[in-house]
Amino acid sequence: MDPLAFPAIRDFLPRYTAAECVAVYAVVGGIPAYLEQFDGSQGLGANLKNLFMRRTGLFRSEPFILIGDVIQRETQTYEAILKAIATGQRTPTEIGNTLDLPASYLSPYLKQLEALRLVERRVPATVPRDKRRVSRKSRYHLADPYLRFYFRFIASNLDLVEQELSDVLWERISDQFRAFVGATAFEDLCREWVLTQARARRLPMTPEFVGSHWAADAQIDVVAINWYDRTILLGECKWGVDPVARAVIRELVDKASKVVPSGSEGSPAWQVYYAYFARAGFTEAARTEAATVGALLVDLEMLDADLRVAVVQ
Repeated sequence: MDPLAFPAIRDFLPRYTAAECVAVYAVVGGIPAYLEQFDGSQGLGANLKNLFMRRTGLFRSEPFILIGDVIQRETQTYEAILKAIATGQRTPTEIGNTLDLPASYLSPYLKQLEALRLVERRVPATVPRDKRRVSRKSRYHLADPYLRFYFRFIASNLDLVEQELSDVLWERISDQFRAFVGATAFEDLCREWVLTQARARRLPMTPEFVGSHWAADAQIDVVAINWYDRTILLGECKWGVDPVARAVIRELVDKASKVVPSGSEGSPAWQVYYAYFARAGFTEAARTEAATVGALLVDLEMLDADLRVAVVQ
Protein backbone atom coordinates (compact mmCIF):
# COMPACT_ATOMS: atom_id res chain seq x y z
CA MET A 1 0.00 0.00 0.00
CA ASP A 2 1.29 3.47 -0.90
CA PRO A 3 1.84 5.94 1.95
CA LEU A 4 -1.15 8.08 2.85
CA ALA A 5 -1.09 11.84 2.39
CA PHE A 6 -0.30 13.98 5.42
CA PRO A 7 -3.93 14.93 6.23
CA ALA A 8 -4.77 11.25 6.83
CA ILE A 9 -2.76 11.33 10.05
CA ARG A 10 -5.73 13.09 11.67
CA ASP A 11 -7.81 9.98 10.98
CA PHE A 12 -5.46 7.98 13.19
CA LEU A 13 -4.74 10.68 15.78
CA PRO A 14 -7.75 13.03 15.89
CA ARG A 15 -6.70 14.62 19.19
CA TYR A 16 -3.27 15.63 17.94
CA THR A 17 -2.60 19.23 16.96
CA ALA A 18 -1.36 20.10 13.48
CA ALA A 19 2.17 20.54 14.85
CA GLU A 20 2.06 17.11 16.49
CA CYS A 21 0.80 15.57 13.25
CA VAL A 22 3.73 17.11 11.37
CA ALA A 23 6.08 15.56 13.95
CA VAL A 24 4.44 12.14 13.52
CA TYR A 25 4.78 12.56 9.74
CA ALA A 26 8.49 13.26 10.23
CA VAL A 27 8.88 9.98 12.10
CA VAL A 28 6.80 7.45 10.16
CA GLY A 29 5.41 9.27 7.13
CA GLY A 30 2.01 8.10 5.98
CA ILE A 31 2.42 4.33 6.40
CA PRO A 32 -0.88 3.03 7.86
CA ALA A 33 0.73 0.03 9.58
CA TYR A 34 3.00 2.39 11.53
CA LEU A 35 0.33 4.99 12.28
CA GLU A 36 -1.93 2.30 13.73
CA GLN A 37 0.63 1.67 16.46
CA PHE A 38 0.36 5.19 17.88
CA ASP A 39 -1.86 5.61 20.94
CA GLY A 40 -3.91 8.75 20.41
CA SER A 41 -4.54 9.10 24.14
CA GLN A 42 -0.81 9.56 24.78
CA GLY A 43 1.45 12.44 23.83
CA LEU A 44 4.04 12.30 21.09
CA GLY A 45 6.97 11.78 23.45
CA ALA A 46 5.28 8.87 25.21
CA ASN A 47 4.51 7.21 21.89
CA LEU A 48 8.05 7.58 20.60
CA LYS A 49 9.47 6.17 23.82
CA ASN A 50 7.10 3.20 23.77
CA LEU A 51 7.59 2.37 20.11
CA PHE A 52 11.27 3.18 19.52
CA MET A 53 13.08 3.54 22.81
CA ARG A 54 12.20 0.39 24.72
CA ARG A 55 13.81 -3.00 24.26
CA THR A 56 10.42 -4.56 23.43
CA GLY A 57 9.21 -1.58 21.37
CA LEU A 58 7.44 -2.53 18.16
CA PHE A 59 9.76 -0.33 16.07
CA ARG A 60 12.96 -1.32 17.87
CA SER A 61 14.22 -3.76 15.19
CA GLU A 62 11.93 -2.97 12.27
CA PRO A 63 14.57 -1.12 10.18
CA PHE A 64 16.88 -4.12 10.09
CA ILE A 65 14.01 -6.40 9.13
CA LEU A 66 12.95 -3.95 6.42
CA ILE A 67 16.46 -3.69 4.99
CA GLY A 68 17.00 -7.44 5.21
CA ASP A 69 13.83 -8.05 3.21
CA VAL A 70 15.06 -6.02 0.23
CA ILE A 71 18.86 -6.32 0.50
CA GLN A 72 20.27 -9.82 0.74
CA ARG A 73 24.01 -9.10 0.77
CA GLU A 74 26.36 -6.68 2.53
CA THR A 75 23.58 -5.37 4.72
CA GLN A 76 26.03 -3.83 7.18
CA THR A 77 27.51 -1.64 4.45
CA TYR A 78 24.06 -0.49 3.38
CA GLU A 79 23.08 0.22 6.97
CA ALA A 80 26.25 2.25 7.47
CA ILE A 81 25.48 4.30 4.36
CA LEU A 82 21.92 4.95 5.54
CA LYS A 83 23.16 6.04 8.95
CA ALA A 84 25.76 8.36 7.40
CA ILE A 85 23.13 10.04 5.23
CA ALA A 86 20.69 10.31 8.14
CA THR A 87 23.30 12.09 10.24
CA GLY A 88 24.01 14.73 7.61
CA GLN A 89 26.57 13.25 5.21
CA ARG A 90 25.03 14.16 1.86
CA THR A 91 27.68 13.65 -0.82
CA PRO A 92 29.57 10.48 -1.79
CA THR A 93 32.77 12.07 -0.48
CA GLU A 94 31.21 12.88 2.90
CA ILE A 95 29.65 9.43 3.16
CA GLY A 96 32.92 7.78 2.14
CA ASN A 97 34.89 9.75 4.71
CA THR A 98 32.51 8.59 7.44
CA LEU A 99 32.83 4.95 6.35
CA ASP A 100 36.56 5.22 5.54
CA LEU A 101 35.82 4.20 1.95
CA PRO A 102 36.60 5.93 -1.36
CA ALA A 103 33.64 7.80 -2.84
CA SER A 104 33.92 5.83 -6.10
CA TYR A 105 33.36 2.59 -4.16
CA LEU A 106 29.93 3.76 -3.01
CA SER A 107 28.36 4.35 -6.42
CA PRO A 108 26.74 0.89 -6.87
CA TYR A 109 25.43 0.95 -3.30
CA LEU A 110 23.85 4.37 -3.72
CA LYS A 111 22.30 3.36 -7.05
CA GLN A 112 20.83 0.25 -5.44
CA LEU A 113 19.40 2.28 -2.56
CA GLU A 114 17.91 4.69 -5.10
CA ALA A 115 16.37 1.82 -7.05
CA LEU A 116 14.80 0.53 -3.83
CA ARG A 117 13.47 4.04 -3.10
CA LEU A 118 15.22 4.12 0.24
CA VAL A 119 17.47 6.98 -0.86
CA GLU A 120 16.86 9.85 -3.26
CA ARG A 121 19.37 11.98 -5.11
CA ARG A 122 18.44 15.64 -5.08
CA VAL A 123 19.79 18.42 -7.26
CA PRO A 124 19.20 22.15 -6.69
CA ALA A 125 16.04 23.32 -8.44
CA THR A 126 18.11 26.07 -10.03
CA VAL A 127 20.18 23.59 -12.04
CA PRO A 128 18.85 23.54 -15.65
CA ARG A 129 16.92 20.45 -16.70
CA ASP A 130 19.52 19.23 -19.19
CA LYS A 131 22.25 19.33 -16.53
CA ARG A 132 20.45 17.73 -13.61
CA ARG A 133 21.45 14.13 -14.29
CA VAL A 134 25.18 14.90 -14.36
CA SER A 135 25.25 17.73 -11.84
CA ARG A 136 27.98 17.55 -9.22
CA LYS A 137 25.82 19.58 -6.84
CA SER A 138 23.67 16.58 -5.98
CA ARG A 139 23.01 15.44 -2.43
CA TYR A 140 21.59 12.23 -1.07
CA HIS A 141 18.67 12.05 1.37
CA LEU A 142 16.79 9.20 2.97
CA ALA A 143 13.45 8.89 1.20
CA ASP A 144 11.79 6.84 3.94
CA PRO A 145 10.80 8.98 6.98
CA TYR A 146 10.88 5.99 9.30
CA LEU A 147 14.47 5.07 8.39
CA ARG A 148 15.43 8.74 8.44
CA PHE A 149 14.28 9.10 12.06
CA TYR A 150 15.62 5.74 13.19
CA PHE A 151 19.12 6.15 11.80
CA ARG A 152 19.28 9.77 12.92
CA PHE A 153 18.33 9.23 16.56
CA ILE A 154 17.93 5.57 17.54
CA ALA A 155 20.64 3.53 15.81
CA SER A 156 23.48 5.28 17.65
CA ASN A 157 21.70 5.01 21.02
CA LEU A 158 20.79 1.33 21.12
CA ASP A 159 22.75 0.91 24.34
CA LEU A 160 20.22 3.15 26.08
CA VAL A 161 17.36 1.22 24.48
CA GLU A 162 18.78 -2.08 25.72
CA GLN A 163 19.02 -0.68 29.24
CA GLU A 164 15.41 0.59 29.14
CA LEU A 165 16.61 4.17 29.60
CA SER A 166 13.94 5.66 27.36
CA ASP A 167 13.57 8.82 29.44
CA VAL A 168 17.30 9.50 29.18
CA LEU A 169 17.25 8.91 25.43
CA TRP A 170 14.25 11.18 24.89
CA GLU A 171 15.93 13.94 26.90
CA ARG A 172 19.06 13.46 24.79
CA ILE A 173 17.31 13.84 21.45
CA SER A 174 14.35 16.11 22.25
CA ASP A 175 16.37 19.32 21.80
CA GLN A 176 17.38 18.19 18.30
CA PHE A 177 14.01 16.73 17.41
CA ARG A 178 12.25 20.04 16.71
CA ALA A 179 14.96 21.08 14.26
CA PHE A 180 14.74 17.63 12.65
CA VAL A 181 10.98 17.99 12.12
CA GLY A 182 11.41 21.44 10.63
CA ALA A 183 14.18 20.41 8.25
CA THR A 184 12.41 17.26 7.05
CA ALA A 185 8.63 16.94 7.24
CA PHE A 186 7.77 20.63 7.49
CA GLU A 187 9.91 21.62 4.51
CA ASP A 188 8.56 18.65 2.54
CA LEU A 189 4.99 19.72 3.32
CA CYS A 190 5.72 23.31 2.32
CA ARG A 191 6.94 22.12 -1.06
CA GLU A 192 3.86 19.90 -1.29
CA TRP A 193 1.70 22.95 -0.55
CA VAL A 194 3.31 24.79 -3.48
CA LEU A 195 2.51 21.87 -5.78
CA THR A 196 -1.11 21.64 -4.63
CA GLN A 197 -1.65 25.37 -5.07
CA ALA A 198 -0.05 25.24 -8.51
CA ARG A 199 -2.42 22.44 -9.55
CA ALA A 200 -5.33 24.55 -8.32
CA ARG A 201 -3.92 27.56 -10.20
CA ARG A 202 -3.67 29.62 -7.02
CA LEU A 203 -0.05 30.67 -7.46
CA PRO A 204 1.23 33.72 -9.36
CA MET A 205 3.35 31.35 -11.48
CA THR A 206 3.20 27.78 -12.77
CA PRO A 207 6.26 25.75 -11.70
CA GLU A 208 7.88 23.14 -13.89
CA PHE A 209 9.83 21.88 -10.90
CA VAL A 210 9.63 22.32 -7.13
CA GLY A 211 12.60 21.65 -4.90
CA SER A 212 15.18 23.66 -2.97
CA HIS A 213 18.51 25.38 -3.54
CA TRP A 214 21.88 25.09 -1.87
CA ALA A 215 25.21 26.72 -2.55
CA ALA A 216 28.06 28.16 -0.53
CA ASP A 217 26.44 31.60 -0.41
CA ALA A 218 22.73 30.78 -0.12
CA GLN A 219 20.35 28.08 1.08
CA ILE A 220 16.68 28.27 0.06
CA ASP A 221 14.13 25.85 1.52
CA VAL A 222 11.56 26.05 -1.27
CA VAL A 223 12.20 26.87 -4.92
CA ALA A 224 9.54 26.62 -7.62
CA ILE A 225 10.84 27.42 -11.07
CA ASN A 226 9.55 27.76 -14.63
CA TRP A 227 12.40 27.96 -17.11
CA TYR A 228 10.14 28.71 -20.07
CA ASP A 229 8.36 31.67 -18.46
CA ARG A 230 11.45 32.71 -16.48
CA THR A 231 9.50 32.85 -13.24
CA ILE A 232 10.71 31.64 -9.85
CA LEU A 233 9.23 31.43 -6.37
CA LEU A 234 11.55 31.43 -3.36
CA GLY A 235 10.27 30.17 -0.01
CA GLU A 236 11.53 30.21 3.57
CA CYS A 237 10.30 27.68 6.17
CA LYS A 238 10.39 28.41 9.90
CA TRP A 239 9.46 25.74 12.46
CA GLY A 240 10.33 27.82 15.52
CA VAL A 241 7.91 28.54 18.35
CA ASP A 242 8.04 32.33 17.86
CA PRO A 243 6.33 34.31 15.08
CA VAL A 244 8.52 35.15 12.11
CA ALA A 245 10.03 38.63 12.40
CA ARG A 246 10.59 41.31 9.77
CA ALA A 247 14.29 40.47 9.43
CA VAL A 248 13.44 37.02 8.05
CA ILE A 249 11.38 38.61 5.27
CA ARG A 250 14.25 40.87 4.25
CA GLU A 251 16.84 38.10 4.45
CA LEU A 252 15.15 36.00 1.77
CA VAL A 253 14.63 38.99 -0.53
CA ASP A 254 18.28 39.93 -0.15
CA LYS A 255 19.38 36.39 -1.11
CA ALA A 256 17.37 36.36 -4.33
CA SER A 257 20.15 37.78 -6.50
CA LYS A 258 22.41 34.88 -5.46
CA VAL A 259 19.83 32.27 -6.40
CA VAL A 260 18.01 33.41 -9.52
CA PRO A 261 19.67 31.86 -12.60
CA SER A 262 21.73 34.20 -14.71
CA GLY A 263 20.63 34.70 -18.29
CA SER A 264 22.39 35.59 -21.48
CA GLU A 265 22.70 39.24 -22.39
CA GLY A 266 19.44 40.58 -23.74
CA SER A 267 17.29 37.78 -22.32
CA PRO A 268 14.18 38.74 -20.34
CA ALA A 269 14.63 39.32 -16.63
CA TRP A 270 13.35 36.72 -14.19
CA GLN A 271 10.14 37.46 -12.32
CA VAL A 272 10.69 36.60 -8.64
CA TYR A 273 7.96 35.74 -6.13
CA TYR A 274 8.28 35.01 -2.43
CA ALA A 275 6.54 32.73 0.06
CA TYR A 276 7.04 32.30 3.80
CA PHE A 277 5.89 29.33 5.85
CA ALA A 278 5.75 29.57 9.63
CA ARG A 279 4.59 27.24 12.36
CA ALA A 280 3.90 30.17 14.72
CA GLY A 281 2.72 32.79 12.23
CA PHE A 282 4.12 36.26 11.62
CA THR A 283 4.61 39.50 13.50
CA GLU A 284 2.76 42.58 12.26
CA ALA A 285 6.08 44.07 11.17
CA ALA A 286 6.79 40.93 9.13
CA ARG A 287 3.36 41.10 7.50
CA THR A 288 3.92 44.74 6.59
CA GLU A 289 7.34 44.00 5.11
CA ALA A 290 6.00 40.98 3.19
CA ALA A 291 3.30 43.14 1.64
CA THR A 292 5.94 45.38 0.05
CA VAL A 293 7.11 42.47 -2.12
CA GLY A 294 3.71 40.81 -2.52
CA ALA A 295 4.85 37.72 -0.62
CA LEU A 296 2.62 34.79 0.25
CA LEU A 297 2.35 34.16 4.00
CA VAL A 298 1.36 30.65 5.08
CA ASP A 299 1.02 29.69 8.73
CA LEU A 300 0.59 26.12 9.94
CA GLU A 301 -3.19 26.39 10.21
CA MET A 302 -3.45 27.51 6.59
CA LEU A 303 -0.97 24.89 5.39
CA ASP A 304 -2.89 22.14 7.17
CA ALA A 305 -6.27 23.30 5.85
CA ASP A 306 -5.08 23.71 2.26
CA LEU A 307 -3.46 20.28 2.18
CA ARG A 308 -6.69 18.72 3.49
CA VAL A 309 -8.69 20.48 0.77
CA ALA A 310 -6.22 19.26 -1.86
CA VAL A 311 -6.76 15.64 -0.78
CA VAL A 312 -10.53 16.01 -1.06
CA GLN A 313 -10.25 17.52 -4.52
